Amino acid sequence: MADLVTIVGPIAGGKGVVSARLAALLEERGSTAVLVDVDDVADMVRGRGAGTAWLWPAAHAVHGALVAGWLATAVDVVIAVGNIYDEEEQRALEVAVPAAARVVRVVLDAPLAVTWERANGDPARGISRERGFHERRHARFRALLPAIPADLTLDTTTLTPEESARAILAHL
Repeated sequence: MADLVTIVGPIAGGKGVVSARLAALLEERGSTAVLVDVDDVADMVRGRGAGTAWLWPAAHAVHGALVAGWLATAVDVVIAVGNIYDEEEQRALEVAVPAAARVVRVVLDAPLAVTWERANGDPARGISRERGFHERRHARFRALLPAIPADLTLDTTTLTPEESARAILAHL
């Protein structure tokens, strides 16, 4: 049975780079890793994505099903990434996770000033570079943070992606 690592955090909090580095470290030690980002699932909605089509709950449900599907295979670790903050989003992810699966829940954190600078510095980003959207999403994360389950909380303003990934790896 595969292990599940969930990595959540604010927009531009480091989720993508840390999860990619974790996957690379797992591969270096001979493990198979699958990286499943809810944003990638949401982007499958043609046009402007799941957000503008009001399909975020559906994207979370599909993300959860995809994670569960990978957990049922011979992979060693499934890394689920995204804005999995409230109870509905968490339930959509975990509803099909087998009881025997080991789950490590990671929260990455960074203040708004840092995430805004990161988002603005990345020309590949879309709506997260819109100031109002970025601030609203960050405020939502901050408000829901106390209820987000975490086995490990990492500050990505003080830890490099490498250090963060190694800290997660130490929990597996």
